[in-house]
Amino acid sequence: MLASFQFQISYVSYPHFSLAFFLFAFSLFSFLIGHYVARLICTVATKPYLKSTHYEIDINKLRRFIFGLACAAAALSLLNLITSGLPPIFGFFGVNTEGYATYGRLKQIIFPLLMAVFVNSFLETSSSRKLFYASFAFLGMLCYVARGDMMLMLFQALIVYSIQTASKVKIYLAAILGLIGAAILVDVIGSNRTGDLIFFNYMQIKTQFQQWPTLYLWIISYVSTPLSNLCWFVDLARFDHITWSFAYPMLPSFWTPNSPHASFGETTNVIDGVHTYLATYFLDFSYFGIVLINLSIGMVSGYYGSSRRIGRKFLTGSVFLSCIAFMFFFDFFVYLQVAILFGLQRAAQRYFMREIST
Repeated sequence: MLASFQFQISYVSYPHFSLAFFLFAFSLFSFLIGHYVARLICTVATKPYLKSTHYEIDINKLRRFIFGLACAAAALSLLNLITSGLPPIFGFFGVNTEGYATYGRLKQIIFPLLMAVFVNSFLETSSSRKLFYASFAFLGMLCYVARGDMMLMLFQALIVYSIQTASKVKIYLAAILGLIGAAILVDVIGSNRTGDLIFFNYMQIKTQFQQWPTLYLWIISYVSTPLSNLCWFVDLARFDHITWSFAYPMLPSFWTPNSPHASFGETTNVIDGVHTYLATYFLDFSYFGIVLINLSIGMVSGYYGSSRRIGRKFLTGSVFLSCIAFMFFFDFFVYLQVAILFGLQRAAQRYFMREIST
């Protein structure tokens, strides 16, 4: 983010690098404190050498679990098809459809179901079943043009794949290919969803950059813009009382109240409505909020990193790691869809997986 921030690709990019670096260093220091405190507590409270990373999967239970989730996702998607018409993906082909932001209902349930189907399909022993369920979930997400959720899903699948293979070469190769594929996917979906000229105007891309390949512009702008927006918030906002807007994404969409900080998002310097995982905590609690969330992330990270938990609890661990991977964009840690997904993956581990003592 700091590297992409240096490009100053937008006319409204925050001009001072020092504030961006300070927020990074301040966050990293808070995270490390939380991480090492949790590791110390876990080391004293447990005996890591007694914990095994070996497990076995009841394949019949796995198949029943995936089938149930797939049926639920298909039923809810069919309901949206009946009530809202064709999904947004058909708009790419000239069909008149609703926009991706307004189409359908119950997406806060559909997306976690599809993500769990996709990730758990990689535990299948049957290649045909694996291909079918992975394709079903991927195409289901693609129909909704859910770019951010698709990125979370692909990253979690990479984590699960990494746990299953002992070859670092295969892991890094899969990661590199996945990154390239994700970048192309972001470019294709983004360009078709908005169009290049709309993208240039909306993100206020400077004229001298508009001749660059659109793929580069999508990546640089979407990585640097949240940090720029955060810096504008920190620079301009004046804290006067505690609010709790950070918890609003945990509510169903029809219950979500108006943000008390909506006026900050309307400033001409803030674009695209994304401002990293830190912005709402800063607006709610000032700098104490930045310390609080990073301490919390660090402590959960320390918990998973001790006693081989990341290997024993890799389905829920993959959800947490994906939140870390994309926290530059949004606060996925307090997000209803992620909470539902975490619950599904916790249920999955308890249902069809069993640790083997060694």
